[in-house]
Amino acid sequence: MIHGMRLKVCGLTSLGDAEAAAAVGVDFLGFIFHAASPRRMAREQFRAMAGRLPPRQKVAVCAEPTVADLAEFDRLGFDCFQVHFRHDTPLPDLAAWSQFAGHGRLWLAPKLPPATGFKAEWLPLANTFLMDTFHPDKFGGTGVTGDWAGFRRLRESHPEKTWILSGGLKPETIAAAVAATGANFLDVNSGVELSPGVKDPAKLKALVQALG
Repeated sequence: MIHGMRLKVCGLTSLGDAEAAAAVGVDFLGFIFHAASPRRMAREQFRAMAGRLPPRQKVAVCAEPTVADLAEFDRLGFDCFQVHFRHDTPLPDLAAWSQFAGHGRLWLAPKLPPATGFKAEWLPLANTFLMDTFHPDKFGGTGVTGDWAGFRRLRESHPEKTWILSGGLKPETIAAAVAATGANFLDVNSGVELSPGVKDPAKLKALVQALG
């Protein structure tokens, strides 16, 4: 925890970047397994480095997986599963993810088009929800600032849940984002990169300093 904030660095693609993230005190290391992502990691690549990763919580990031996919991530040693999904995904699919992972390990990340509200029926299925910026062709990873006011409303309406703020977070915006949303759990990716999938240790340090 950094200055009372939990922090996840996502889109890690190398052992060196994972070590750099751990060195500045992040709590969670995120690895993306969505085929369309420029930061996608092959499962074999993760398996090769898993035993050498820093002792941090590991998050498998995926989009509308099968339960078999989640089972494989579980065998790879992941602590949590961050599942991105379309707002009209059938509820039984979400329930299947929840039944496999359990409320504590499942992070639900709905893809909400403008003017589409968060569905109350999702709340019983997970303890943690990640809110990212909407993009019609992507499951998160836009690097664009999202709906901070909407995030605050969700967080204040359902304080019993854990709410993770994502989208456009970088050293220059992180303090304003926290002030506007009241977030105490942050997810960063492109805002601390040199290029897609390559983290910048200097930006990681600057982001942590900005949280102070």
